[in-house]
Amino acid sequence: MLSMGQADYFYPSAKSLNPKIPTPQQFLGYPIGSHHTRHDKIVEYFKLLDQLSDRFVVEEIGKTIGERVQVVAKVTSPANHSRLEDIRKKNLENSTDIPLVIQLGFNVHGNEPSSSEAAMLTAYYLAASDDAETMKWLDEMVILVDPVYNPDGRDRHTHWANMHKGSPMVADPLDREHNEAWPGGRTNHYWFDLNRDWFLGVHPESRNRIQFFHQWRPYVMTDHHEMGSTSTFYFDPGKYTSNNPVVPAFLYDVVHPRFAEYFSKGMNSIGSMYFTEEAFDKLYPGYGSSYVNFYGGIGFLFEQASSRGHVQETTTIPITFGFTIRNQFTASLATIRGSIGEKDLLRKLRQNFYSSAMAQAKASPIKGYVFGDPKDATRTNAFINLLRMHQIEVYELGQSITAGNKTFEKGKTYIVPTEQTNYIMVRSAFEKDITYRDSTFYDASTWSLVHAFNMPHAEVRGAFVKGNLLKEVPTKQRVPVVKSSYAYLADISDYNAHRAIQQLQSLGVIVRSSTRAFGMNVGGVDRSFPHGSLVLSVQQQKINEEKLFDAIQKVSAETGLEFVSVETGLTGRGIDLGSGSVRTVVPPKVLMPIGNGVNSAEAGEVWHLLDQRIGLPVSKVDLQNFGRVNLSNYTTIVMVSGAYPTDKPTIDKIKSWVQAGGTLITFKTASEWAIKNGIVKEKLVQQDTAKNIKRIDYENGPDTEGAKQIGGSIFQVDLDITNPIGFGFSDRKVSIYRNGRTFLKPSKVPYNTVAQYTATPLIGGYIHKTDIKNVANSAAILFSTDGAGRVILFSDNPNFRGTWYGTNKLFLNALYFGPMITAATNFGEEGE
Repeated sequence: MLSMGQADYFYPSAKSLNPKIPTPQQFLGYPIGSHHTRHDKIVEYFKLLDQLSDRFVVEEIGKTIGERVQVVAKVTSPANHSRLEDIRKKNLENSTDIPLVIQLGFNVHGNEPSSSEAAMLTAYYLAASDDAETMKWLDEMVILVDPVYNPDGRDRHTHWANMHKGSPMVADPLDREHNEAWPGGRTNHYWFDLNRDWFLGVHPESRNRIQFFHQWRPYVMTDHHEMGSTSTFYFDPGKYTSNNPVVPAFLYDVVHPRFAEYFSKGMNSIGSMYFTEEAFDKLYPGYGSSYVNFYGGIGFLFEQASSRGHVQETTTIPITFGFTIRNQFTASLATIRGSIGEKDLLRKLRQNFYSSAMAQAKASPIKGYVFGDPKDATRTNAFINLLRMHQIEVYELGQSITAGNKTFEKGKTYIVPTEQTNYIMVRSAFEKDITYRDSTFYDASTWSLVHAFNMPHAEVRGAFVKGNLLKEVPTKQRVPVVKSSYAYLADISDYNAHRAIQQLQSLGVIVRSSTRAFGMNVGGVDRSFPHGSLVLSVQQQKINEEKLFDAIQKVSAETGLEFVSVETGLTGRGIDLGSGSVRTVVPPKVLMPIGNGVNSAEAGEVWHLLDQRIGLPVSKVDLQNFGRVNLSNYTTIVMVSGAYPTDKPTIDKIKSWVQAGGTLITFKTASEWAIKNGIVKEKLVQQDTAKNIKRIDYENGPDTEGAKQIGGSIFQVDLDITNPIGFGFSDRKVSIYRNGRTFLKPSKVPYNTVAQYTATPLIGGYIHKTDIKNVANSAAILFSTDGAGRVILFSDNPNFRGTWYGTNKLFLNALYFGPMITAATNFGEEGE
């Protein structure tokens, strides 16, 4: 094992290595492969190479949530370094008389650690090798090396693997070293999979990387992963039927196979087994190996069988950490060799990509996409920000337009023309569906961003007038708060409404909400206030009039929520301000069970949403400690998908808490759990069982069963916007994301089905014909009252990947307004 750190194992063909450049082993004090290297030591090594080598410049591109620095090394010859900025700018212009720019990226999944160790070996080799081949690389290329895409996840796994390492090492797959505790190291601080975030840009790690990507636009990008320990090594091309049909086929048909020759040669040279084409799709734009494909470059996915620790038994011989590192390192050098060897092919790929994209745009009957929600500037601006992050051109609407049976007003909405350089990404952001060659999906089958934001939009098929190009996200207009001695009102259509409520409550303000719509004259203007509008009475406060005014001014300035002042409780239309239909918003105290059996991604999405967008603390309590919890300390329990206890004491404890006034919110399989264990009396849709089973060949089993899964599709539901869970919505038709098989039956109580799938619900994506009838007309959201409390059941995950602004507002409503929900016979009573 100790010899693994030596040149004869990792780079035996190297002829000349500069002794002034320390090897990773010399720097770390241990051989590569004998220990997992912390992120800070990797960064330290890269910065040392920056000091010692004139080939190396390290740039800090940002920090993670966990305050770990993100770095990228720019590696090239000293002569190229002297004109590096000029090379960068010309590369963005697709000049062909400059060095080729490529990027090697490593370790997006923290518990797939071999590639970051390989990144150190790659960095050393590029800094130390004086071989003629290496010198040619440096003269003719700029090689960007990002050693750790996911620093927080890497360190979580690194600590686990090192703290459980035995001496002698233990290869038993059941040893604790090889079996991480929940949630594992795969994900980032908030338990998100960053290899889905290139398209979504939810997290700072991704936003920093995407910004750097667009500063350089490399021709090649690599993405190194690990898979099951009994597998071998995978490199592209992937499964042909799972290529993205929007991307010109030249990439898949010509370039992938050409590079495969270099990869196979590298693996053959060290005797490593490998496979191609059997798995791994290229559909989704948000993978590290696919994002570049939408910008005229090519991404390569590498999957290495994992040692999940330092050494692990397999069905053949034990797999060592050092072996996995060597394969990743070999793939890195093969990528560099392939890039320089196929430089002309890569230039042709980019040229063909943009000419093909523009031809597609000109031929498309769709000339632009108009969008915007004048009632929700926060959500609209967040969508614009995401489009601009992907270098999509967004313009002000130069003239009001009617499209898709909607009117979009100048000054309040925006237009994205299709005839622009990044047309392929425009299609990806707006189109709800693509033509599939396959019915088995590794991940989502659709990813329309405009539907994720539930954004009013329409295709424009005729002429339109565009205004100014947006060079930054529009500034949200601030309306000054006028002091009142009676009350303040606020419409909650804006996405920041819940953040405003949370801030007001933290400042000691008693917030009330109207469960019925009303209208009144405000400053000489007739104003309508829909369901859920906030009512802040000056008299019904524990703080004085001045402190209330200061708090409202502060919150309005920070969140952009408009507060208007009134001096009377008589509205003139609908309920008056002193009505019993105006209820107090109970400050939520949230508990979320976590731990083994709980879906960590969904739990992380709740945590991230409440932390980053709302500022609401959430108590994350491990299931093994649930029995010790005094539930009376909490107003709300959120249960995401998972396998929860079914013992009678736990069920009785939760039921008693609900009856005493608690609000239980469940997602997907947790909703099934609540129904099956009698916490609610609702029912699941009974799925048909095949009566006549048709015989199928064994080898077709995975594809046949895979086609029945709901990998991720977009559907339409009808939302009751008079229910507190529907507050702040003006359109009953809402887009919802489904990637599970929880089918809720509409309630027998006619008022309790908050959202219901339409009769023809599919908006975009794939769903098997046997499942569409299970979805159609089923319930998306139910509520059920019990005693003084209630249970709110979601059939799906409203917070999917932190991007579904449209539906996580439903979840936030359940948190803040859920306690207002009472049985149908108690509509006029307080629900606290």
